Amino acid sequence: MLHNSLFLIAHFHNTIIGGVVFGVLAGIAYWYPKAFGYRLDPFWGKMSFWFWFVGFYFAFMPLYVLGLMGITRRLSQFEDTSLQIWFIVAAFGAFLIALGIASFIIQLIVSYIRRDQLRDVTGDPYGGRTLEWSTSSPPPAYNFAFTPVVHEIDAWAHMKKHNAERPVDGFIPIHMPKNTGTGVIISAISVVLGFALVWHIWWLAIVSLVAIIAVSIAHTFNYNRDYYIPVSDVTEVEAERTKLLATQA
Repeated sequence: MLHNSLFLIAHFHNTIIGGVVFGVLAGIAYWYPKAFGYRLDPFWGKMSFWFWFVGFYFAFMPLYVLGLMGITRRLSQFEDTSLQIWFIVAAFGAFLIALGIASFIIQLIVSYIRRDQLRDVTGDPYGGRTLEWSTSSPPPAYNFAFTPVVHEIDAWAHMKKHNAERPVDGFIPIHMPKNTGTGVIISAISVVLGFALVWHIWWLAIVSLVAIIAVSIAHTFNYNRDYYIPVSDVTEVEAERTKLLATQA
């Protein structure tokens, strides 16, 4: 009964937006200060949330009703004009979602302009429980000066509870990988390969496959792929962070 109906549209958007997009937006808001060193503006964040949340239900709940009434998708006109009110409500919801998207973009712009006031100097603006919040925001290239010793699931919360002290000496050179474009190159060629397979362009598919194999083999001969951060650099970075945390205590 529901095949090809607006119920399908409502269900699809309910799972993708409610289950994926909302999670992505939450992740961006949560980890933004860790990645960029300053928090997102809270006012525009709340505006974006409420527009998205309310608009989401206004936009797609009417489509469930229409689908149960047997209305199919991809139709531009209906003989029963009493159905129009449901589409008006859905359009209003889409308008609210557009305001939510606009609020999020404004939030990014305003946050960048006010980044000095929103600066995360502690590395732990939310009183976090996991290890990423034990580093500075953004974290140094090596993340941790020592390999963290974990005793609980929420390792950082456990460390704070037991007043774990920051190390001030005993650092060693930290082994780091160098950047490489091999992954991006292989991904780009894979897109071409996928396109060729979909459209049965066999010569392009063969060339792309050979190119992927060739780039992969060539990368195995790249022996200049790592380096060490010297102890002096690690000591300087850690001392600066210890000093900064002391001024915030």
